[in-house]
Amino acid sequence: KADPNRLDEDWNIDDLYNGMAFNSSGDREDVTAKVLAAIADGDIESLLDSARPSFPLYMNLRAAHVRYRELADAGGWSDVPEGPTLREDDRDPRVVAIRSRLAATGDLPAAGDLSSTLFDADLTDAVVRFQTRHGLDTDGLVGKGTVATLNISAADLADRIRVNLERSRWVMKYDPGDDLVLVNIAAYEVWLVRGFEIFWRARVQVGKPFTRTPVFADAMTYLEFNPTWTVPASIANRSILPKVKQDPGYLAAQDMVLLDNTGSEISYDTIDWDTVSRMPYTVRQNPGSKNALGRVKFMFPNKHAVYLHDTPSRGNFGRSARAFSSGCIRVENPLELAAHLLDDQPKWSREHIDAVLESGKRTTVRLTEPLPVFLLYWTAFVRPGGPINFRKDLYDRDATVLTELEGPIHLHARHEQREWAN
Repeated sequence: KADPNRLDEDWNIDDLYNGMAFNSSGDREDVTAKVLAAIADGDIESLLDSARPSFPLYMNLRAAHVRYRELADAGGWSDVPEGPTLREDDRDPRVVAIRSRLAATGDLPAAGDLSSTLFDADLTDAVVRFQTRHGLDTDGLVGKGTVATLNISAADLADRIRVNLERSRWVMKYDPGDDLVLVNIAAYEVWLVRGFEIFWRARVQVGKPFTRTPVFADAMTYLEFNPTWTVPASIANRSILPKVKQDPGYLAAQDMVLLDNTGSEISYDTIDWDTVSRMPYTVRQNPGSKNALGRVKFMFPNKHAVYLHDTPSRGNFGRSARAFSSGCIRVENPLELAAHLLDDQPKWSREHIDAVLESGKRTTVRLTEPLPVFLLYWTAFVRPGGPINFRKDLYDRDATVLTELEGPIHLHARHEQREWAN
């Protein structure tokens, strides 16, 4: 119902696929004929079923929406009172409310004694399950953050699922092929999908709220081992220049060089940095242990200059919220991903990859076939065989989609903007 082209200027998936939709039956006359035939046959439900995405990820999310709507219609759950952090072996009246809340969503088996005030091992396990589903630190403790998440209403969670069903429809009407890379920005996670199954996944770091990772799609065409990093001008002015003005030796310490507009290297100690207000040269970081892109980057050339890459900043992968980058996607286990992407090229065994990395030589490897890459934003999703997962709305994108879903209907034809009454 909501048109992603109107909501997001970076949305390019419709243009990429250019009408190659799974559920598109052809031109307007063909679609109209099918609708009229369904009306004549009295079989509207089959028509709707044929238009609805049939992927398991979508159907599982749809089933979760039904469940949470039922919970909301039944009154949802009572809030857990605020108070000191609770942990295993504590005894507190608030534990009863926690048990009731976790039983409502199946995190705690309802067969137990829901009136017990003891925070026992079973309740710890239930809290960890809940924290895992909501992308929280899985410490088993019920502190301020976990209480706030427990107290999100069933109606609000149902709306969150509804928003992400719409986001799924934007994408799942297209055939991306058997293999693709999918980054869920809101979940800080990357999937390598093969044959519509999640073949591999890893944690990622994404853009900070003020340097957001954009939502778009493109095709990965090559990998680069031992990459150089050409520092974007915005980062050079915002982050590099102040450090250079304070200590010109910063560039050498970070294995960075300055290049003029011909690509020639400029010595940093020939510049009077006190007179510089904007970085006058291109800053490039050489391959090595200090390189911000790490040992490998995965390239799908795009106007945003956004890509997947390794990082020397490994510690942040252990955090539940991982918005630390300037827009690119830092991958936790990038060499595993590289090995998977090159496993159809016998030369590029893991041993050969390690040898190339050891050489320190910048090396480009083209993929056998371009690989679709989707950078998406889902705050509710269901992994195969798993429960519903929710994530914080990192970039505050959900409300706009929900407003569209609750507003009047717009036809999305590029040259037609008729509005229908709700």
